[in-house]
Amino acid sequence: MNLSYKQPTDRCMHYYNRLTGEQKKIYKTIVSGISAFSEKIKIPLRPINELSMIYDCIQLDNPLLFYVSSFSCQNDLYTKISIIFPEYTHKRPWVKKYTDTAMNTIMAFDAVRGKSDFEKELHVHDYCLANFTYDYNPDDHSHTILGPILRNTGVCEGIAKFVKLALDHLGVKNLIVSGKAKNPLDDMENEYHAWNIVDVEGETYHLDVTLDLTLKEKMNRHDYFNLSDSDIKKDHTIIGVVPACSMPSNDYYSINSMLARSPADIERHIVSNLRKGQKDIIVKLLNAQYSQRVVDKIFKIAQHQYRSIQKSSGAVEISCNANQMVFEISFK
Repeated sequence: MNLSYKQPTDRCMHYYNRLTGEQKKIYKTIVSGISAFSEKIKIPLRPINELSMIYDCIQLDNPLLFYVSSFSCQNDLYTKISIIFPEYTHKRPWVKKYTDTAMNTIMAFDAVRGKSDFEKELHVHDYCLANFTYDYNPDDHSHTILGPILRNTGVCEGIAKFVKLALDHLGVKNLIVSGKAKNPLDDMENEYHAWNIVDVEGETYHLDVTLDLTLKEKMNRHDYFNLSDSDIKKDHTIIGVVPACSMPSNDYYSINSMLARSPADIERHIVSNLRKGQKDIIVKLLNAQYSQRVVDKIFKIAQHQYRSIQKSSGAVEISCNANQMVFEISFK
């Protein structure tokens, strides 16, 4: 019984496109076998490390193949055949049910199909922030699209795979990036992480929905929306070969005039927003490094302007993503 699995188009299969011609044939044979729930898949004899690499490419390119956790392999040196034994995590009826649920969820994004790449990307990003939470008690589902789709929670891998599935559906070229990242909420060492690279109107940018999700409190965060290589590398390390994101960041804060180049710019930003009645403000400070002195200065500016404009001495709260120098300022 074949589930009629539909692969992403070649333009959305970054890791497939990096393989040799022979490796591409093996990739497609394995995908075809998995979609047919084959117990064993025969391919030309290959070293186990090469097969593992191809399998990893399949997992990164194909979020809908959530029902295979790993594989074992047996080499027949006489016939020069490698036999792959996929390890399925779900039976076929459940895979059909979960796949239908996933596609029904993704079909809702058709509302933005006629929009620009940027608007599609922003819609998917903000949908994740509105509907998902980070899974601090993960299991196998958390690392696939099933965590976000069935339980509205997942870890970075599951969220990045959901983002890929949604953007694939909308025809936006993208891929999943493997690497390490530093959590902006603490000072711990870099941990293994996954995020996306998205092609927006012909230019590639980094998109890390998971970290924006963990930062969200009062307001949606877009600290990691369309960053360049130089910006993402402030707290991320890329593992593997991915497209260069060499253009300046085409990020949400730039496009929405939420940037400051000095504390004086931040003051003007605070004044403008307070006069509009907005008491939760986000601003990104450029060309500066984090220090407590900078935070204290911004706090004093915010406190002074709040007292001046509101004619009262309410509380001011400031949180800062020190790696990306994004400040969230709240007035009470």
